[in-house]
Amino acid sequence: MRKTLSVAALVLVLALASLAVPARAQEVTIRFGILPVLDTLPLQVAVRDGLFAGQGLNVELVPFASALERDTAMQAGQLDGYFGDLIATYLLISRDVPMYIALTSWRTTPGYPMFGIALSPAARDRGPDELKGATLGISRSTVMEFLADRMEERLGVGTGYFSRMEVKKIPIRLQMLMASQIDAAILPEPLLSLARLKGGGVLATADNLDVPLTVLCLHRKYFADGAETYVRFVTAYKEAVERLAADPERYRALMAETCRIPQPLVDEFPVYRYPLPALPTDSELDEVQDWMIAKGLLREPIPKEIVLSPIIP
Repeated sequence: MRKTLSVAALVLVLALASLAVPARAQEVTIRFGILPVLDTLPLQVAVRDGLFAGQGLNVELVPFASALERDTAMQAGQLDGYFGDLIATYLLISRDVPMYIALTSWRTTPGYPMFGIALSPAARDRGPDELKGATLGISRSTVMEFLADRMEERLGVGTGYFSRMEVKKIPIRLQMLMASQIDAAILPEPLLSLARLKGGGVLATADNLDVPLTVLCLHRKYFADGAETYVRFVTAYKEAVERLAADPERYRALMAETCRIPQPLVDEFPVYRYPLPALPTDSELDEVQDWMIAKGLLREPIPKEIVLSPIIP
């Protein structure tokens, strides 16, 4: 049975225990793999504002150019934690990478689209009923394909309505879209907004799907001995989220720099409101696993005890 003690309760326990300890234990270094995307802004805030350092953690954010490079480093034991989507997380855990989901870094939130179906300039005025058979640029066996299936369901057209074309590299996908070499493409923000600014359109976004999209994971060693390192990590991260909510404009320059906001969007692109630390629910995890099994990405469900933090953030 999984423990249900919360991080808040553990923080109190650790605070009381610290009264009997002359000094904090030696600083813990965590090499944390990230991508230059919007979901990782709270991590950047926690590092820049010294929130991790204030918890006795030296969190080194290690940027990767692609999810494949990040996943390879995590699987090789070169990282102590990582940011990624649930599809990639399940694949790594299925390969015996010893990590737990520490918290949800982003879940689809109305008004804050993180992914969407963009339309080319030639197709921007076409509605769903005019796009049957249209080419949709996508990367298969990824969270983008998962979202494409869900957005097609939401549009009422059903899976298979579009003619899907594999275009793994997102910058190339965007170039092909803007040149009208493909009719549509799954794009993340802020590239979705950039496509619209440059004359394209947006058919649908994923902001109303109500699913956890990305998570932060930590090596299982940080959950041993009372999970003190995990508690300190979550405490610093929570403060970063609260600071972003209280004064988002203070972090606009940091967002532009670390999340690669295109110059034409720097002044206007919204600073998102990030969720406080929480874990995905059982039903949300089941939805992702069922999809992965149907796609042949998993052979069987992975028990939640192997996937989720044993401590509630």
